Amino acid sequence: MRRGRRPGFVLGVASALCLVTSFAGAAMASTSGGVVKGAPQPELKPFKLGNLNANSPGSIAMEPDGSLVAVYDIQSGAGKTVVCVLDRGKSACADKPLLTPLDGDSTFNTPEVFIPSANHVYVLQDTCCDSSTSGDNLLYASTDGGKTFGAPVRVGGGVSVDAAALAGNDAVFTEGDSGALNIQSVSLTSPGPPASTATPITGDVFAVGVGDYRNGVLVGGDFTGATFDTAKVVYASADSDFNSTGSYRTVGKFPKETFLAMSGAAVLTEQENSKDTVVLRLFNGAGFSAARTVPGAAGGGPEAFAVEQDPSGAVHVFSDRGLASPSYDLIEESTSNGGKTWTRTDLGNGISDNSFSAALDSHGTGLVLGTGVPLAYPVLAAQGVSLSLSRSSIRKGQKITASGRVSPHDSGRSVQLQVEVGKNTWRNVTGAKATTKSGGSFSIKVKGKSAGSFTYRVVASDLAGYLQFGYSDGRTLHVTS
Repeated sequence: MRRGRRPGFVLGVASALCLVTSFAGAAMASTSGGVVKGAPQPELKPFKLGNLNANSPGSIAMEPDGSLVAVYDIQSGAGKTVVCVLDRGKSACADKPLLTPLDGDSTFNTPEVFIPSANHVYVLQDTCCDSSTSGDNLLYASTDGGKTFGAPVRVGGGVSVDAAALAGNDAVFTEGDSGALNIQSVSLTSPGPPASTATPITGDVFAVGVGDYRNGVLVGGDFTGATFDTAKVVYASADSDFNSTGSYRTVGKFPKETFLAMSGAAVLTEQENSKDTVVLRLFNGAGFSAARTVPGAAGGGPEAFAVEQDPSGAVHVFSDRGLASPSYDLIEESTSNGGKTWTRTDLGNGISDNSFSAALDSHGTGLVLGTGVPLAYPVLAAQGVSLSLSRSSIRKGQKITASGRVSPHDSGRSVQLQVEVGKNTWRNVTGAKATTKSGGSFSIKVKGKSAGSFTYRVVASDLAGYLQFGYSDGRTLHVTS
C-alpha cells in the first residue's frame, strides 16, 4: 500500500528569491507558429534526472537564486548518493557528483539535503555498517553549490535518517519503525556525533516527519494503538538542546488519525473514518489550527502524500492516488489561507514514484522530486490574461484594438494573438504580437481581412522554471462585407 511518505522540505532562505523581478531580461519561450490545440503547458511535463533507478526516497532543496539540488541513493556495488545540481528551468543536471560512503559501507533510508545559505550544500546520509565509535551517519559539505564535496564527517548513529529539517544551523532528524520517537540533531557548522538522543514519546512509531517553526523543531509520528492509530506531534523551541528529551513538549495529539507528512508548521494526517479524510493543520507556537479537509484526497486505497509549506506560508499538498482522476497523476492542492480555499494543479503522471519531496520558493514555484526513476515535476505559477476588443463588429478592412493585462504584472512580457480555426484549436495571427508595458498592459491592432465571425485569444509566453503559459478567454469579432 503506497500510503505515507517522508515530509516535504522547506527552506526559509528561498524567500529571498523574487519571482517578479526575475522576469526582466529572462529568455522566454514562445508558442509555435503552427496550430496549437487547447491550452498546453509544456513546461509542466515531468522529466528524468537520469536513467538510474533510485534506491531511496531522496530529497530536494533550493538555493537563494532559485537553483535546485536533489539527492537520492543508487545501488552501484556499495551504495552511492547522487547529487543533481539543477539550474532553474533546465531539465538536465548541470553537475552530478557521486558521494561514496566510508569504509565500503552501504547507504540506507533518506539522504537529506540542506542549503542554509548560498552555495553551502550539506547532505546527511545514513550508512551501514562498520565498527567506528563515531557512528555510521555521514555529513557531506560543499561550498560551491554542490559541484564538489569534501570528505564526509561521521556524525553518530543509533538513529536512522528517515525525515529531517533545518532548524537554524542544526539538522534535526528522526526515524520511523523504531519502537519510539527517537530524535537527534547535528550542527552543520561544527559537525560531530550527538552527545545524546531525545526520546520524547515511547511506543511503536510508524510514519514520521520533521518540520520547523521559528527555528524550533516540530517532530510528528504515527503511533499504533490496540484499535486505532494516534498522530502525535512534539515541539522544541529555538536554542533548545534538540538532543535532550526534556526540550520537547507534546503540542498535538490526534486520536483515530494516521500521520502522513510534515513541512514547516504544516501537518498532514488521515482520519480513520468511512471516507479516510485527509486533513491539514498549522502550528501557531502553542497548538494547532482546526483541521481543514484537503479536497480530492479522501477514499484511502493505494496512495502517497507529501506536503510543503513555502516561505510565504502557503501550503502545498501533493498526492499520488489510485482513486484520483486521472489515476496516479501527481495532484497539487495549494492553499494560502490555512485550508479555507484551495487551488488544484495536475503535475503529470506519477505512477512511477511512490515518494515525493518538494522545494518551492515564496511564490510556490520550484520542483517536486519523485524517486523510483527518478523524476522531476515542475511546479510553476499560473498567469492570468485579460482580453477585450474595442469593438465587437466591424466592416471588412477596418481595424479594432485587442487590449488587456497580464498578471503577475510586469513589463517586457511577450504576448501573441491567436485565432480559433477549429473546436479548441488555435493558430497564431501573423504579426499580431505585443510586449507588455508597465503594469502588464498590452494592445494589438486587429484588421478584419474577410467577412465572418472570428474568435481571438491572447497567449502570454511562459518562463521556464517559473511561469506557465497564460491564456485569455476567447473574444468574438464579427466582420461584415
